[in-house]
Amino acid sequence: MLRASLYIAAILLVSCGGNKTEQTQSSSLSPNAVNYAPRIGVAVNTGQRTCVAIHNTTLTPDSSITIVMPAIPQSFTQAQITGRSPDPCPVTKELDTTVSNYEVRITQGTLPKLIPAIAVVGSPASFSMDNNMVKADLEQNGKAAMFRACSGSDGIHLTVWPGTPLSGAPVWRGFYYEPSNPGVGPACTAAEMAGPASP
Repeated sequence: MLRASLYIAAILLVSCGGNKTEQTQSSSLSPNAVNYAPRIGVAVNTGQRTCVAIHNTTLTPDSSITIVMPAIPQSFTQAQITGRSPDPCPVTKELDTTVSNYEVRITQGTLPKLIPAIAVVGSPASFSMDNNMVKADLEQNGKAAMFRACSGSDGIHLTVWPGTPLSGAPVWRGFYYEPSNPGVGPACTAAEMAGPASP
């Protein structure tokens, strides 16, 4: 009986551990890594609307977000959530039921049409420009995160880095499906395409 109980306990431990990577969706291997999936998503202006796809079900109308255009020269603009979107934000080939979709109103600046951007929950108070690159102190700890877009054969890969892009591993990955027109950034490196995207 004891042997059977130990066997069942071992199975439960393995099955619980198997979902950890999918839940955190952070590329850092540190046990203290921050999960940015609820705070960062993919935004796009379709011409008819601006929307954000993000792993966060709790955003409310008037929630502030900062939208980063990661293609060089980079820029950022202020926006607000206006409510849940009745239609999915068109960022993936297949419908992704794990993300929440929100309608967005740009409150300052503009957002180019059909160019994917990175949406960060919160005001742009911690964002700044440095030599055509956007930096953001996301954790209010004096360390600047940076943003990047690259082109793959399947579309545009978006990343957030805990410092200089391509140094170390990104803390967040996103994706915009557009194989017919991927020329938004430089060719992707292996680090930018490895691991799960959020979304």
